[in-house]
Amino acid sequence: MSSSNPWESIELPSRDVSARRVDHTHPLGFFWAKDNQGRYLFVCEFPEGTQLPPKFPDLTGVEIYPPGKGQRLILVLKEKSEWKIFHALCGDIVVATRDLHLLTSSVSVIVKRLNRWQDFLRNSKSRLLSEERIKGLLGELVFIRDYLVPAFGIQQSVLFWRGPEGYSQDFEVNDSAIEVKCQSGVSTPNVKVSSEDQLCCQLPHLFLHVFTMGRAAVEEELSINLPEVIVQVRNLICTASPESIEAFNDKLFQTGYIDLDEYRNFNYIIARSMTYKVTEGFPRICKNQLHDGVHKVSYAIALSHCEPFREMPEWMEGI
Repeated sequence: MSSSNPWESIELPSRDVSARRVDHTHPLGFFWAKDNQGRYLFVCEFPEGTQLPPKFPDLTGVEIYPPGKGQRLILVLKEKSEWKIFHALCGDIVVATRDLHLLTSSVSVIVKRLNRWQDFLRNSKSRLLSEERIKGLLGELVFIRDYLVPAFGIQQSVLFWRGPEGYSQDFEVNDSAIEVKCQSGVSTPNVKVSSEDQLCCQLPHLFLHVFTMGRAAVEEELSINLPEVIVQVRNLICTASPESIEAFNDKLFQTGYIDLDEYRNFNYIIARSMTYKVTEGFPRICKNQLHDGVHKVSYAIALSHCEPFREMPEWMEGI
């Protein structure tokens, strides 16, 4: 969805509200609306007979009006200056409900999304990820799009993505763990390792996949950014596995990402990618090497010392 302000073009009504449908192709009735006080509204209209809960989650900065006897739910933004976050919230609801097989399940999906937003708005200190985290997330999503999906399909690829759930490695693919890193194209390339567990795991095999990435102008050919890649992955989900969209959006939430236009200012070109098998002798620090009382270790690895370990899983060969 575009992140331009959809409320600006709606005229102030003399009474009640003025509204414009979000998407005529969507199975549910969602509307951008403005009331006679000029407040920004998001209106959800449900099919006749839909059972609505008596109470909805409390959201910071947003009022939610229960529908009473009608089939309508109204979200009202308290401060216009926060319209971008509100727009992202509404867009998330639209995306999450677009391909539902049963419209009767739309209410439970919306409540789940609002619960996610309740947690996010309560805990988020910064609306935008740091550039380091932007690059890290971009690398994981490109790995899903370019490697996992061609080999396993989108549904399984979303399930393989475990890093947002708190796992030490980004992906668990059958009997292998895969950690994805991004590094800048500098003269002495290295990657940062954030803990003593990140390159040590209980699975039989562990691989480190490294993208070399450089900043680019938006108009540069082959440049990519988070919103573009996320739309591409969501389109794959909606085409092949619509039931996976909520799980994917949940994992994006867990990384701290929400759909904001500002992310389009961070554009990159991937110059190359390398895969290493992390085995005995690989330059790393594991928990069993630490003295008692030492923990939360972070360190950097010079990729030049990883060259002897260049190897990829069999499923990646030929992709």
